Amino acid sequence: MGLSLTPPARATHEITAEDRMERLGGLAPSQLTEALMWLSGYAPATFDAVIDAVEPVPGDGTDDPAPFCERCGADIGVFLKFGLDWRHYRAADLTDIELFDPGHTPVLAWRMTAASAI
Repeated sequence: MGLSLTPPARATHEITAEDRMERLGGLAPSQLTEALMWLSGYAPATFDAVIDAVEPVPGDGTDDPAPFCERCGADIGVFLKFGLDWRHYRAADLTDIELFDPGHTPVLAWRMTAASAI
């Protein structure tokens, strides 16, 4: 008769956002580059989302052009809370944003902001 041994339960530790930030902070620039290169091959859509998220956003108060819907002229943006799709919005400033559905998919175009047109 054989012995039946149950392996000990694995120690589980939920990795927190702080843990991830600490790990990132400890990496050398070459390791960060290698990690992103690996991610680009392993999960290209995730890589694209990460790169898009850290690139400067046009219309963020700089002199860059701002995105708008070519079809209706409304402002559009990507709101990560709702996914990676462009969405129509109205806003007096960045603290008062209202998403709305005009009944069509946004058609991305770029316009110069008032500050950059001067």
